[in-house]
Amino acid sequence: MAQATSPYVFPFRLFRNLDKTVPLAELSADRTVDRTFFEPMLDVLAPALSVPAGDTLEDRLLSFFAQPSVVFGDPEWILSLADQWKADFRSFIERGQPLLFTILGFPFKAPVPLKTPRMLPDFGEVVMLKRLNEIGRAIAAVYAPGVKIHVFAEGAFARLNDIPQSDADQYFQALEKLAHDFGFSEYVVLHDLQKAVEDLDGFEKVWSEVSAEIRQRRDRGDEKTVIALRDALPVTFHLMRNEGVDDDTLRRAYLNDGSAETVRADIQRRAEESVLGYRGFLEARDRVSMLERYAPRGVALTVSPRPGRIGVRPLPAPSDVLPYHGVPVWSPESKALRIEYYWDLIHEAGSFEPIKLQGDADPAPFLYIEQ
Repeated sequence: MAQATSPYVFPFRLFRNLDKTVPLAELSADRTVDRTFFEPMLDVLAPALSVPAGDTLEDRLLSFFAQPSVVFGDPEWILSLADQWKADFRSFIERGQPLLFTILGFPFKAPVPLKTPRMLPDFGEVVMLKRLNEIGRAIAAVYAPGVKIHVFAEGAFARLNDIPQSDADQYFQALEKLAHDFGFSEYVVLHDLQKAVEDLDGFEKVWSEVSAEIRQRRDRGDEKTVIALRDALPVTFHLMRNEGVDDDTLRRAYLNDGSAETVRADIQRRAEESVLGYRGFLEARDRVSMLERYAPRGVALTVSPRPGRIGVRPLPAPSDVLPYHGVPVWSPESKALRIEYYWDLIHEAGSFEPIKLQGDADPAPFLYIEQ
């Protein structure tokens, strides 16, 4: 994944082939497999990790998160705040308590057929879950009280992308099942952020009030607010659900083709409102200490690395797209995984075998294997 990131949002990659309308990829007949089929790939993509040697456990943990196999973003962003992170680690170690971490992710599959035909999680999410679980396993091997990584699935953002809440709920339920079935629940604890919103009295009101404050700051030209909203807009623009818009019209809207100007303007308007709500949620979450209720003093991990957060790489290189924003493609030759936008995949020369997982409720492939 690209290391250059915004302080406010995960890196965004443009489509490659929106100018192409004739499919070029060859897809063979699909094959249905069980979970054991994926084990050799998972061993490569999410291998066992180890905490390096050092003087104190907190020093070792700091080095662990800064090493290339774990870190996402500039490791100096972690090391420059060494005292802060070591103090956070010590707050658990001195009490003999399990280390707690928090991370947001796994909202829902992108509701954009140009990106993925699926609604439920697939092999990309499985790899990300295993990588998080391996972080926990490595730390537990050197710290007897153990570790839990609390993952907050961002289904609460469905409303911001014009997605039915039921779609996000089904995604979360399928994610829980995958984590259980593949055995990645030992150190990973999944939480549905939508349920957290519902369970926290008054949060909806705080969310609405904070969003209104952000709108006012934006309208006043507050630099930090304007930059945060600006940086989040391209990602959000390409994640809005567009009911009733066919693929070709959406393609042209993304290309800023005048023939789809009305559709593009509508997406732009809704996306601008969405980023306000997104920033509003993040600020409201912190204002009421929402995550503290589940993981007191939890150390913040992120897939949008920046100073003040420990960036962890969700997928290994060369992947540069989050797993829920595209389709996973495995190359047996290079033993590498990449996440492709579905439109790009099928409008480029290549041969692929669609793989389906036995018992998967989503009819679309779980993985594509390059041939």
